[in-house]
Amino acid sequence: MSEPTDKYIALPDEHLLRAMKQDDESAFKTLYQRYIDVLYRAAYKRLGSRAAADDAVQEVFVRFYERRHVMDQRLPVKPYLLTSLKNRILNDFRNRLIHEAHHEQIAATQATQHILQPNIDGKALEQRFRQTLTQMPEKCREVFELSRFEQLSNKGIAERLGISVNTVEKHIGKALAILRKEFNGQELVLIILYTGYNFFS
Repeated sequence: MSEPTDKYIALPDEHLLRAMKQDDESAFKTLYQRYIDVLYRAAYKRLGSRAAADDAVQEVFVRFYERRHVMDQRLPVKPYLLTSLKNRILNDFRNRLIHEAHHEQIAATQATQHILQPNIDGKALEQRFRQTLTQMPEKCREVFELSRFEQLSNKGIAERLGISVNTVEKHIGKALAILRKEFNGQELVLIILYTGYNFFS
């Protein structure tokens, strides 16, 4: 990939995006150099790992380049890249939760004699779960229940409640954080087994 010249460096994002849509690699390289540090700092702040932050940022830029032909040339590049990064990190976090939950569920199934002892009160556990939901901030709980119990998409929830998709994602992330703080991994799996609420899916 050729290095951007001073001419490219001086161009605004809109012009560079237009050139990138025409497969101009120097235009992409200029945008890459313009925003790589901003994205890396944002990723590292959330992930706490240089390797993970680098992987996330590189994936965002790869997808950005791959979608060059379908993007509006008036697209605000920096907000777009930061939003893409945030979604990438949220998806990674969600996938880890799913993996952990499935791993715990397999372990629970293989050791039912040890885990699902008669002294485990499934109804009490479900009651704790429901009580935790009621103690969440009202909007946070409402969004979480629409997502997990009614299986609405983030966009569908946003349209129903008249809020942004970004706000929906924040509420869901907050709800999951509350549940993970209140219950350990085994309890979360038991809640799924007892109630059927697979709230990680």
